[in-house]
Amino acid sequence: MNEAMYLGIDIGEETLRGAYFQQKEVVLTPSVAVPASYEELLEALGQQVQEVSRLGEAIRRVGVSIPGNCTERRVIWVPSLPYLNGRDLADDLRARLGVSVMLASDAQLALLGEVWRGAARDRQSAALVSVGTGVNGALMLGGRIVHGAHGSAGALGWLVLDRQQAPDAEHGYLDRYASLSMLASQGRLLDPPLSPEEIIARAREGQAACVKLVKDCAAVLSIALAGLASVFDPEALIFGGALTGAFDLFAPVLREGLQRYGSPSVRQTPLVVSQLGIDAPVYGALRAAMLLQSMWV
Repeated sequence: MNEAMYLGIDIGEETLRGAYFQQKEVVLTPSVAVPASYEELLEALGQQVQEVSRLGEAIRRVGVSIPGNCTERRVIWVPSLPYLNGRDLADDLRARLGVSVMLASDAQLALLGEVWRGAARDRQSAALVSVGTGVNGALMLGGRIVHGAHGSAGALGWLVLDRQQAPDAEHGYLDRYASLSMLASQGRLLDPPLSPEEIIARAREGQAACVKLVKDCAAVLSIALAGLASVFDPEALIFGGALTGAFDLFAPVLREGLQRYGSPSVRQTPLVVSQLGIDAPVYGALRAAMLLQSMWV
């Protein structure tokens, strides 16, 4: 396998970057700001391909991580980058660059990255929960990532845990009550106001108000994880996303919720932290580019 032939690109909500092989090691490109328009994004993605191609043989296959849901060819819905909605991104890139391109959601590719070089190695089933601005997730069953009919399998942010709460057409229940967005909104009500990062830091120091906010967020998330484990019975639950570094604060509450709300057979399911953290989607995008056969089911 010629290592210079493959490139993974992670399009985040604010930045994008690539991953490629060099001397059998994965190398990450510097992060750049996500452009403000579709044409500028195509140009930025093209630059990633061209710059890596200069290091060796021309890139032939590219995997692209999308911060929303998509098919392997078409972007369906990305709330943070609405100019992507409905775009045939894979075909547009192929026409511009002459490379084969496949798309997948960032959470699904994050799990693929963990299967390849992280916390899900040597497992045939796993569930990943990715906590960031919203809550996303992914499932692996029988050694393959579950894609779904519309590419959105694992969208944990849309699990509803309280039917008394009014629905939001753009944000799921967990997105609103168990994410960085929840910590941000509650942090603005504190005196003085605190960012999510400051809340995490002060919770670690034992500040009561911040400890409560983190526990409240984790408690809601634990109910969703218990339900996910009960339905799919995975070998492991993986905690990842922007809050990977706060796993020590979340884990006790998540494990307590799994014991309390999970079915008897899943209460001891291992809960582990992502080994790749925020790099997981770009690792997964590179792995997707390398695979000749589909990794989806």
